[in-house]
Amino acid sequence: MRIVPVLFAGIGFLAAVTPPAQAALTVVHGRVVNLYADPSDFVIELDVAGTCGSKLFHIQRNRANFKEVTAVSLTAISTGKTMTLFVESCAGDRNILSHGAVNAT
Repeated sequence: MRIVPVLFAGIGFLAAVTPPAQAALTVVHGRVVNLYADPSDFVIELDVAGTCGSKLFHIQRNRANFKEVTAVSLTAISTGKTMTLFVESCAGDRNILSHGAVNAT
């Protein structure tokens, strides 16, 4: 039964040296074409498609940064600046956002 403590020690060592898994974000740069208010989210339409196949990028209303992403998208469309959007997942062809930023140019 000496193998059990050695096994637990090995698992503990691997857990200590293995970095935590992080979801890879896809970065998309583009100009805002339209903005849409949806019942469950706010939708940003860019002039380029994201990795999910659509030009529509959704920030869900239950996200902590929902108001901030909405505000920066309004800034981008009103000033004619481009945006950088970070897609964390797909829901069908919908690009689900983590966060976004207005670019200086």
